[in-house]
Amino acid sequence: MKRTDITLKDSFKCCLDDLFQCFVNPDKMRAYFNGAADVDPRESGKFSLLGGAISGSYLEIHPSDRIQMHWRFKDWPAEMYSSVTLTFKDTGTSAEVTLSQVGVPQYSVEQIKSGWYKYYFNAIKSRFGYGSGTL
Repeated sequence: MKRTDITLKDSFKCCLDDLFQCFVNPDKMRAYFNGAADVDPRESGKFSLLGGAISGSYLEIHPSDRIQMHWRFKDWPAEMYSSVTLTFKDTGTSAEVTLSQVGVPQYSVEQIKSGWYKYYFNAIKSRFGYGSGTL
């Protein structure tokens, strides 16, 4: 099965720690996933999102800097995971996240790209108001 890598970047009108918390704070995650988030945000902790459509585990959590995870779609072959690294940066006027996802099955690339924006980035901006305004 052909696998590939994805890199995405987005900017948020909030402070760096507020953005970082959106990826590790269970209450914040349940808020933008409309309750469909079961997370244990610690190294080796597991997560299940959107009714089990997405699952995985946290490998490393470096506060306000970087998160590394094993991440998979439910319909991928058993035991197939991609590696996700989220890197956070304070630009002075916003907070940025860069996502690197390694080992994605080729047939899932467009679904994953659109899903990161729809279910994570845009949902965070909409739910918490991080898409407009100033710090």
